[in-house]
Amino acid sequence: MLPAENLGSAGNRVFAQAFELAQGEYVALLDGDDYWTSPKKLQKQVEFLDLHADCALCFHNALRIYEDDSRAVLPYNFSGQKPISVLEDIVQSNFIAGCTPMLRKDAAGRFPEWYYNVPHGDWSLYILCAQQGKIGYMDEILGVYRIHNQGFWSKRDAIQKLEEIIAFHETMNANLDFRFNDIVQPLVSARRKELADVRILVETAQKILPPGAVVIVMSKAHEDQLPLKGHQVRAFPDRAGKQTQRHFASGSDGSAEASWIGAASVYEFRLHGGAAQDNFLASVTVRQNGTPLNPPSSDREPRKNGAFIAAWPNPVPTGTKPGKTTISWSTGDGSPGMIDVLMKSLRMQYPANAGEAIEQLETLKTKGGEFLLIRRELISWLEDYKGLKERLDRQYRIIQDDDVCRIYDLRRTSCEPNPVSVRWPRSDRATGDAKGKGRRVPTDTARTRLVA
Repeated sequence: MLPAENLGSAGNRVFAQAFELAQGEYVALLDGDDYWTSPKKLQKQVEFLDLHADCALCFHNALRIYEDDSRAVLPYNFSGQKPISVLEDIVQSNFIAGCTPMLRKDAAGRFPEWYYNVPHGDWSLYILCAQQGKIGYMDEILGVYRIHNQGFWSKRDAIQKLEEIIAFHETMNANLDFRFNDIVQPLVSARRKELADVRILVETAQKILPPGAVVIVMSKAHEDQLPLKGHQVRAFPDRAGKQTQRHFASGSDGSAEASWIGAASVYEFRLHGGAAQDNFLASVTVRQNGTPLNPPSSDREPRKNGAFIAAWPNPVPTGTKPGKTTISWSTGDGSPGMIDVLMKSLRMQYPANAGEAIEQLETLKTKGGEFLLIRRELISWLEDYKGLKERLDRQYRIIQDDDVCRIYDLRRTSCEPNPVSVRWPRSDRATGDAKGKGRRVPTDTARTRLVA
């Protein structure tokens, strides 16, 4: 019988028992909320392990799909992922999505007693296996990692995740008899500093911002939002995938070629009829083989009058160039018809210029955004969009500007230009040093580009 809820670390013993009972040479893992997208996924991994006897496990890339559509699709592993990793690498961070690994059955050995209670049983398992061999990476997207608010990991906020990672590093360090202490201790120190910085940022924002405010937070595409209790948080730039719509064809029936089907989008062709051509009749969704998404509900049922729309081939074969498909349709009764296509991008796209950045920010304002919060290390991002910075400084009042963050009040325009940006030394603010009061001392900060 399946448990009613996620067991967390309590489920490690159940998993270990099932793993030890497995009879195959290889074991592939798939979490209940994820899915595979290629019928050749298992065969490819078996062939990889057969050819790489020095690898104890292998994994592939996957797509992160956000169930609430708050963000566009992102790859789980970025371009810098090493083709071959070793134990020291997996000790530092877990770069393996839960739906992607295949392990040699005998690589894990007998599960140690500590495994049954450690959090992150998947990460611990990879560490156990990596003590017996290397970790191979296949740079292909063969699965989907779903992110939703009931996920064991994804439902935690940024502070909780950092706390758990620190605890995991310290626990595993002891479980491995401190053999990797020279790697783990610097990691723990860096994570503790990051945690302290996030806490100070949250504390600062909570003090400055009025209760219930809608806060636009500048952040990178893959980052978690700040846990600002009592506030509504919006991401900037916009993380959602873009949608565009255009006319495709007209006529009571016929066929037409769409020669621009790419892997970065999903295309919904919609047939309309009626005198004003505003009566929906049918639709078909087209994608590439390399777009591993469950297609939206399949072609809608044709109307009784026989209206239909179809695409062939679908999915479109993957290639280095955009693919082609032929759309065929009929209104069923000879009446005029019109087809439009809704193209939904699957990728997070940063603004191409200052104009787009301003447009995105203004859109968030119209949706209720009242304040813009920028972490100090991301202030340099504004240099890529000078027009945006000039507009912010010219129109909105800065209500906080120190070595933690800058906050613009977007509720009303400023009739006076903002003063020169300054940053109060954190030591003065933290200690309440009277000498620091009234003193404007800029501090240098490392510049961090806003890239995924």
